[in-house]
Amino acid sequence: MCSWNAATSGSWTSESNVNNSKASQLVQAATAKPAAGNLPTLSTGKTDPTEILRARVEAVFAEGFTPAKVGNGDVFGNKAGYCIANYWSEADYSWGHIDGAMQYTPGTSLKLAADLKTLATDKPVAVYCYTGQTSAHAAAYLRVLGYDAKSILYGANGMAHDDMPGTKWADTEIKGYDLVQ
Repeated sequence: MCSWNAATSGSWTSESNVNNSKASQLVQAATAKPAAGNLPTLSTGKTDPTEILRARVEAVFAEGFTPAKVGNGDVFGNKAGYCIANYWSEADYSWGHIDGAMQYTPGTSLKLAADLKTLATDKPVAVYCYTGQTSAHAAAYLRVLGYDAKSILYGANGMAHDDMPGTKWADTEIKGYDLVQ
């Protein structure tokens, strides 16, 4: 939708948000996930699983998106201060990723029976994808589970837009299509 019409383009047309500023800093070397640890501790005051889930979802909604977002400059400036989760396929991870980022496959890796417990509970988890949309969903899910998760704004489009594998996932040319309301 960012390129559909000027009314829907918002901040996607800003070169400060969609750019190649970190392209030369991406690496191909894989970062191994640590051994599985513990899940975050939840304190909801509830005992019934359904009530616990409702309380967590309500808390995440009440917080809003601000605590769940981070700019790539903050992450690149303090990589050791974040558990960095690349939320792409293994093939795209091999193309290039933030140094220190661990690869998590969308739809499978963030399950309890998979790699969920390899995420840090003692520092923020910075999740990124291609555009920031999928990582925002993943960050919300992780926040419900008690992680201090944040989505890196604009994803790889804010780091290496012109060099991304396949399509760029965000078109900065505004098409001017009709907007039907």
